[in-house]
Amino acid sequence: MTSTDFFQTKMKSRLASLVVVGMLIACTGIPLRSLPRLLKFQYELLNANPAEFMVAIQVDARMTPPPGAAPVLHLTIRPSEAGAFEIIDRRLAMRVSAASANALGLAPAPVDRRWLIYSFPPESQADLLRIQNYFKTIRAQKQGGGGGSISVGIAQDGVASRDPALANTRWESWLQTSKQDGYFELWSGSIAELLKQAKSTDAGATP
Repeated sequence: MTSTDFFQTKMKSRLASLVVVGMLIACTGIPLRSLPRLLKFQYELLNANPAEFMVAIQVDARMTPPPGAAPVLHLTIRPSEAGAFEIIDRRLAMRVSAASANALGLAPAPVDRRWLIYSFPPESQADLLRIQNYFKTIRAQKQGGGGGSISVGIAQDGVASRDPALANTRWESWLQTSKQDGYFELWSGSIAELLKQAKSTDAGATP
């Protein structure tokens, strides 16, 4: 039994939440060409090498993230039948990566822009690996019964500058789950749009 089979009937598709805090669906900014990858993302994550999972953000060259700021992965797995298995609800912190955009196969940033690249530190890699192994155990023991739901979010607003002079500059998010498959564009828009979506999510509003 594959992970797709296990959760097929009751999987909740909340893929657009990848670019905002929490799990509400973002209104705009997800490229149509990325939808096929997003449809597979939850399953890719549960089988990915945690060391290869990376987020690359292209921003205005003038933008400097707050000290220590980095994206955070929020992963939740819930059974459809209460008590069928233990709920997983984790927030995995990322950190700045020393890898260059060129080495990662990303196109060079224009002269007025730059890449911010993030990966999992060892502790987050170990946590994701534990989640993956737990999920495999659930499948093997067929504990899921009626299935379950997987929700994935990547909060990035903490990385963004609040400088009004940069509010309308372009923000591009790119995601890699494996070196073999490379990066795909996750979201693009202005910093103001990114922060607005995050604020809407915090307030519990829908677009």
